[in-house]
Amino acid sequence: MNNYNYLLSDLTKLSGVGNKTMMILKKKKINNIFDLLWRLPKSYTDRRLSSKINELQIGKIHTIKIIPIKYQFPRIRNLPNRVNCEDETGKIDCIFFNSYEGYIKKILPLNEEITISGKITRFKDKYQITNPTYVSKDSSLIETIHNKYSLTEGISEKSYNKIIAQILKNLPKLNEWHDEKILKKFGNESWNSSIIKLHDPLNIANYRSNFYRRLAYDEILSSFLVNSEIRKKIKKIKKDSKSFSIKSHKNIITKLNFSLTNDQNKSLIEINNDLKSKSKMFRLLQGDVGSGKTIVSLISALNTIESGYQVALMAPTEILAKQHFELAKKIFPNNIKIELISGKSTYRDKKNILDKLSKNEIDIIFGTHALFQKKVEFSKLGLVIIDEQHKFGVNQRKKLSDKAGKDCDVLLMTATPIPRTLTMTIYG
Repeated sequence: MNNYNYLLSDLTKLSGVGNKTMMILKKKKINNIFDLLWRLPKSYTDRRLSSKINELQIGKIHTIKIIPIKYQFPRIRNLPNRVNCEDETGKIDCIFFNSYEGYIKKILPLNEEITISGKITRFKDKYQITNPTYVSKDSSLIETIHNKYSLTEGISEKSYNKIIAQILKNLPKLNEWHDEKILKKFGNESWNSSIIKLHDPLNIANYRSNFYRRLAYDEILSSFLVNSEIRKKIKKIKKDSKSFSIKSHKNIITKLNFSLTNDQNKSLIEINNDLKSKSKMFRLLQGDVGSGKTIVSLISALNTIESGYQVALMAPTEILAKQHFELAKKIFPNNIKIELISGKSTYRDKKNILDKLSKNEIDIIFGTHALFQKKVEFSKLGLVIIDEQHKFGVNQRKKLSDKAGKDCDVLLMTATPIPRTLTMTIYG
């Protein structure tokens, strides 16, 4: 557990991370060491090759070995400090803004060879490096490859790399949780070594590697396990099952000028089984535009109404809500009480509809966002149908289904499943 505690520990446990840096990282939703590890490098800067001054290119990042020969500390405020430097091939100035004289003298002592790295500029026919990124007597600390991360303003690339290097150095070894056969498929890569390789700049975007695939497998498997536990809890919540015959829905089908496809019939059977079960339905009905999702949902609605419950169908636009409303009026039996509510409904009409809805005098209501407002109260809501579900926020969909409590089933429909929907479906 100590190993996990380190990974989940507060960022201030790291050397070089004070309250200010922690607040900057938290703005990017980096709250612990684990979060930092999953922020992967997006590219790198290669500082391995050391150049001579006469080989420098303007605008490029270079690593050079220089000898400081003179300090120029102006006595006028806001002017930069300057250090004249040279090698055997030419001269270059190191420019420092907002740096103390003592600090500059410490990192660039006169007449000693120092390795520096930064972007090269030119001013008055002389090379310059302004606020060099890396300065050290030990060239091995600089002549290497440095990762580039997606940074937050206020943290330098150098500081961020130091923090990551510190974590990787102290990375704990976790007990292996996979079967030997599984590990063999990933070249027996351990979690520890996989993380270290993940932050190796030469491995950026190496998605087919064993270490990357192993970590992806960890993530997917853990998501399955967590969702499995969530599903177990959901299945413990029992609803009152709905009871209906399929006589009414057969009558609707005979009114249509087309026959249902095998997939439509299969979907209906699965939805009906869910409605009749003791477990709450949460189903996604996916199909291209014109594939007949609406007719499947309306037949499901009729079966729910026959069970003595109300149905709410929410669409993203008034045009779409009205289309569904008109189709329902056309195919539903005359005894089914149908209403449409939208932003354009008059205050009087809205008040009348809401009053009927709360008294169970409406069987199915069609509408837009207006349906999940607080003042909309149902007497016995048993099914929520949400068309083009990706156009509604998670909380908007939840507000509508929460109006009915445990006995309300949910049917989402979409022609264009967005990545979030697909991910939720894949992870169960």
